[in-house]
Amino acid sequence: MLQLIKNEHKKLMKQKITIIALGLLVVFQFMMSLTMKQVPSSLGEYTVANYFAYSTNVVFVLQVFAVVIGATMISTEFQKRTIKFLLIRPKTRLHIFLSKYITLVLFVIYLFVFYYVLSFIFGLIFFGTQFNEDTGRLFQYTFEVIGSEWIEVVMMASFAFMCSSLFRNSLIALVTSFLVLYGAKSLVTIMSLFENQWGKILLFANTDFTQYSFQGPPPFDGMSVLFSLFIVVAHFVFFVGTAWLLFWKRDVNV
Repeated sequence: MLQLIKNEHKKLMKQKITIIALGLLVVFQFMMSLTMKQVPSSLGEYTVANYFAYSTNVVFVLQVFAVVIGATMISTEFQKRTIKFLLIRPKTRLHIFLSKYITLVLFVIYLFVFYYVLSFIFGLIFFGTQFNEDTGRLFQYTFEVIGSEWIEVVMMASFAFMCSSLFRNSLIALVTSFLVLYGAKSLVTIMSLFENQWGKILLFANTDFTQYSFQGPPPFDGMSVLFSLFIVVAHFVFFVGTAWLLFWKRDVNV
């Protein structure tokens, strides 16, 4: 299993999208910090903690890269007809499937670490090391937001992974993932606006756990931390379980 995960890492690092993603994150952080340095704040001077907290507002860049990788991880193997080379090895389909999914989750972790380390470094470069009595609380708030964002991105990547297992064509898997995921996000807003209580069982109504602390209230009545945790776990089991079933049943005569 460990060797399969290593091999998946090697394949991932050889992909152009991985190099492009990491390069774009550097450029994105540089441009964002430079822009904030030039634009005066109505709340006083920016600090590294302010910039670090602000970086959580543009997590969509991590969502995009995670979905792209998730949606192409299995479908590319079938599209390029390399899946046979994996299956002729003395490893079960379950080992191959798990190695790919574990690599995907690790990749999301790498993205988050890389992005927020860059955020902190550029924050230090452009805004110095000034700290005050609110800095500790601001960092605590930021890490809570990051944790909640990570859960959401992992769930989005898991859905994309399911689509990758469903479709042989990477482009179809990718487009389907983006349409469904961002359509579902919009649906939560619409159902909340019309106070439709069925909306609370949707995934993206429950992925933001900060709504139970400082971002609240939740979009629908009757929601709680345990309720959201149950909904997220149920979606996770469905996404990964369906992806495994599709991969297990998939005909490899390509």
